[in-house]
Amino acid sequence: EVLRSGTWSCSGGGGPVAQFEEGYAKLLGAKRCVAMASGTTSLITSMHVFGVDAGDEVITSPYTFIATYNTILMLRALPVFADTDPASLTMDPASIESRITDRTRAIVPVHIYGMPCDMDPINAIAKKHDLAVVEDACQAWLAEYKGKKCGTLGDMGCFSFQNSKHITSGEGGAVNSNDPDLIDRCT
Repeated sequence: EVLRSGTWSCSGGGGPVAQFEEGYAKLLGAKRCVAMASGTTSLITSMHVFGVDAGDEVITSPYTFIATYNTILMLRALPVFADTDPASLTMDPASIESRITDRTRAIVPVHIYGMPCDMDPINAIAKKHDLAVVEDACQAWLAEYKGKKCGTLGDMGCFSFQNSKHITSGEGGAVNSNDPDLIDRCT
């Protein structure tokens, strides 16, 4: 019935997708959310919004699902791996700054197994060097860092609804942000 009524649309129309976007943003404490085809699509879209392109570098974690660095490669950029903190299995913020070059455009921290990255120093480094922060929160729904949900701590947060995730739609994803201009550029 939803398909026949013509209310199935992303980012508007008041249909089920728009209802999901509104509800998911509210659940996370984000201003806006856009449904995507997958977590991979959410990562590609987010980095594209920040202009990541051929020859650029993106600092990320080596301990992640292959999609994280494949999305960087799909944009013809180079993944640069930060060290992994052995206690949390997430990106070690102390290793980021030494990897920044004049070609670095973004940092993609990966919250893995529900374990949040140490986002305060990551965001401080990004701000100091004018870099985007795109959180890969595909494996950290509702995980919290200092009282805020993962995926709402950087410039944009990316989520996956693939079969192995907490809530599944078979496949699907979402991007959220507290910056309406960034979300508008995702649609």
